[in-house]
Amino acid sequence: MFSLLLVAWLPACGGNTTSSNAPGGTPPPGSPAPASPTLAEQIKALEDSGQLPQLDRSSDLRGPDGDNNGIRDDIDAWIAALPITDVQKKAAQQAARVRQAELLVDQNNKAELDRLGDVSMASVKCLRLSFMPDYQQGYDLSSKIEAITANTKLRAKQYLAYNRAVSGSAGRLPEGNTCDP
Repeated sequence: MFSLLLVAWLPACGGNTTSSNAPGGTPPPGSPAPASPTLAEQIKALEDSGQLPQLDRSSDLRGPDGDNNGIRDDIDAWIAALPITDVQKKAAQQAARVRQAELLVDQNNKAELDRLGDVSMASVKCLRLSFMPDYQQGYDLSSKIEAITANTKLRAKQYLAYNRAVSGSAGRLPEGNTCDP
């Protein structure tokens, strides 16, 4: 009992120099740990700050595409807000259109899968070339578009299924200008 009283008394007398307010400190013994934000709260905070785009999380694969341009409206708005040139935005839209098509393609239609593989390679090349000489920025943007397109469990599963459907197929980087007119 004396030990418990001593533990409770020392912090009151300044015997405990670490507190939750001290840099790198820990909460005093017996105090509840501060609640960590949930993943949903962390995502919302990042979206509110602009570090992440505000994405559609509806329960359908397609998502909203009010202008029927083949790109989900949230991704279209995100691309429009990027601090890149108009040529780079157009290339990013081409890539986003392909990623969306990959979610929606009939995975039993080999001819359509092959065609989509070709347009996918064309979009990657277009995006890469639009950022020359720093083509890595184009690859990085392509990866971001891929990630935000498959932003729900259903979309991620469908994207994985698409990749299984095209697994083992071969292609080559197309020649010339591969950007949409």
